Amino acid sequence: MQLARLRPGPAERHVPLPGAVVLRGLDGQPAARIRPEANDDRRHVSDQSELLAWYVSGRVFHKDDGREVSPGLDLARLALESPERFVQQYWGHYRIIVHDRWCGATLVLCDPCGHCPTYYRFCRDGAVHVASDPAALVGDEPSFDSTALKSFLVHGDVGGVQCALYDVERLPLGHALWIPERGAPKTRVVWWPAWQPGGGASEVYEMTSGTGLLGVLRRATERCLGDRSAVLELSGGVESTSLALALAQSGLAGQCTAVNHCDPASPSSDESHHAGSVARHVRMAFERLDIACAAFSPPTDIPRLARPAMHLCMLAQLDAVRERLMPYHAHRLVNGHGGDAIFLAPPPDGALLDAFADGQWRRALGAWRDLAIMQRLPLWSVARGAFEQLRQRQANPLAATQDGLLTAAACAGEPCHGEPLAQAWLAQWPLRMRPGKRAQILGTLGNLRDIEVHPSLAAGGTAFPFLTQPVVEAGFAMPTYRLFNAMHNRLPLRRAAYLASGLPNLWRRDKGMMTGVVGAGVAANLRHVEEVCLEGYCAASGWIDRDACRRAIGRIAHHHLESMTTIRRLYAVEMFVRGWRQGAGGVGGVPEAEGRRAQHGAYGGSGEATA
Repeated sequence: MQLARLRPGPAERHVPLPGAVVLRGLDGQPAARIRPEANDDRRHVSDQSELLAWYVSGRVFHKDDGREVSPGLDLARLALESPERFVQQYWGHYRIIVHDRWCGATLVLCDPCGHCPTYYRFCRDGAVHVASDPAALVGDEPSFDSTALKSFLVHGDVGGVQCALYDVERLPLGHALWIPERGAPKTRVVWWPAWQPGGGASEVYEMTSGTGLLGVLRRATERCLGDRSAVLELSGGVESTSLALALAQSGLAGQCTAVNHCDPASPSSDESHHAGSVARHVRMAFERLDIACAAFSPPTDIPRLARPAMHLCMLAQLDAVRERLMPYHAHRLVNGHGGDAIFLAPPPDGALLDAFADGQWRRALGAWRDLAIMQRLPLWSVARGAFEQLRQRQANPLAATQDGLLTAAACAGEPCHGEPLAQAWLAQWPLRMRPGKRAQILGTLGNLRDIEVHPSLAAGGTAFPFLTQPVVEAGFAMPTYRLFNAMHNRLPLRRAAYLASGLPNLWRRDKGMMTGVVGAGVAANLRHVEEVCLEGYCAASGWIDRDACRRAIGRIAHHHLESMTTIRRLYAVEMFVRGWRQGAGGVGGVPEAEGRRAQHGAYGGSGEATA
């Protein structure tokens, strides 16, 4: 894919990047400037030879046996020669930049699952600036991509836009960036997972029966933690319970602490009883964190994110959790996010068509019956939903709001395009005829995108074992119609937990309603919510009907939640804008002038280190 924003021409002036590692060509001119991460676990190595200048940060593992690979010239050479083969042979949390000093081309590659989000922009001297934080690449007053913000308001995501800041790009999931010496840079897909197990029917049975799945999850968790102790966010659900069992199998349960946080004013949010039972079963220390803080409470600080995210509505709550986790500053947080999308909770109607496409007629009819029983719908309704999913392009096609709060200006413009990696994968003919697999891919890629904006609750970072490359690829290789029956979803994960524990009901079977917490938060912070939503960037841009939004906020405060989705998205967009303008000495919203401006402000002193 050729980038729409072309590389600038000859240098007008030098724009340094403080603390950067510089990769130089044979003529001594900088080809790339990389801002190393502050995280101690993401150590970097850089060097140059007669042919190559390279930079490697993070950790890389062999896929077959999990051995760690030492970063060096051989690793950089393989990434440059064939990034597709590199992704096929290795996994990990890494970022690799290689400059071919002879041909003048540069490759930027990061782990395809997005655990090392990579942002870049092109300097006026022709070099590419690369960083893990978009704040390192923009000035104090960045311009915002209005297309991305409007897409988030209407659809709940930014579509194909990778970064909501103008003049800053993010390397898409599963892509590599190729920058030739002359011409426009291009991105290309380098991650092509197998949609069927390489071992045939025996491997399918091993994974779907649960016998091999927990081992994959255990190895991924061990590699994510390294030599650190862990704090497990334990809810008692299937995913977090599986992680607790994986840690117990690794012999790490004694070094870990399980935590469960809830709002004491909302008994429906309390899952600590069941979570404590799981922790006792695996002999893991357990602590309940009571967080008495309402949603939409004014935060003391707003993070600078690459795009809006729904957790911006809960910043004060997240600050309270972060404060309670301060005694575990040397630990790494382990989170079970992503397992529901990979193992289909809830299963899509299109899974029955997947079985027909694979010639599994008996299972297709059984899946049709199972879906009807699970959803309590007639068979014809399930069949209609399955055929409608053949055209699905978004993880949640019903996410677009039509409640009258947004103006025509917000809904106008280009349609919401999906993730570039999803477009490339779903263009393959076998996936066009498998709507269940399509839904699994879209949901999983949506969770992978969330990693870059997930709130940081621990100084040691957060690990997402379910969203690592081995676990994702194992889930993609499983037939979707083998992941559920009439009574249960996520069958392989449930079977793996049962085989490891011997207990038939190790996971909770109920979950409290959380929508009441949102209504109570709006009621407790009504003036703050109105000030943020009605006097900000979106209102100044003419994207919302202020009177309709004011009425909707008042109704939510009285627990009439029909407009809750739009108000939460609006609040998230406004807090996203405030986060970037907070450091510039102002909040709120006067939109940028029409016609986006590229921000090429000075970055301060150079402090550059040459590879």
